[in-house]
Amino acid sequence: MRFRVPQFIDIEDKIVGPLTLKQFLYLLGGVGVLAMLWFYLKLTLFIIIAVPIAILVLGLAFYKVNGRPFVYLLGSLIKYMTKPKLYLWKRGKK
Repeated sequence: MRFRVPQFIDIEDKIVGPLTLKQFLYLLGGVGVLAMLWFYLKLTLFIIIAVPIAILVLGLAFYKVNGRPFVYLLGSLIKYMTKPKLYLWKRGKK
């Protein structure tokens, strides 16, 4: 009796056109935040705030660092910045 072994299990399914569900949700959230800012801010202030938000959202959706999504890099960065750092080094006596 033979069983079929699943192939390509590390590739996410394309749900919305060429986008995965995570990518679509990141972009949808970013567009939602930018739409709210559009209605509450003046044009110059909107552009100043919207450009970094758009870069962050596009990075979350599409950018990969060493083959891993950008969100993992941000998580590691936040963890590194918030945890206490204690460096101990004891020289062994000979």
